[in-house]
Amino acid sequence: MTPADPASSADPAIRTGGLDDLYDIARLAARLNVENATIRVWLSRKVPWLPPPDGRLNGGAVWRASTLEGIEERRTPGRPGRKPRGVIVHTPPHGTRLPQIAPLSE
Repeated sequence: MTPADPASSADPAIRTGGLDDLYDIARLAARLNVENATIRVWLSRKVPWLPPPDGRLNGGAVWRASTLEGIEERRTPGRPGRKPRGVIVHTPPHGTRLPQIAPLSE
């Protein structure tokens, strides 16, 4: 008995190679021009523009190419952490005299 020929399979994904349509963390990192660890951090922080993985392969996250369509446009620039709340103004304790600043002469 001979093994089944993948070209004769009914599943088109198997016929065309099957895994060409999958993105693992390394391939997605290369696509977004970031480090692999950055993708892992984004996954753990559940950034809203990164869809959850479609599955796991050998313990690692994988996405279908169709799931990642337009990811470059959805990606928010900068760091995904909390946004700064504003400028922190230090106020001296009550009764402390502040140095006087002379006005600029023109």
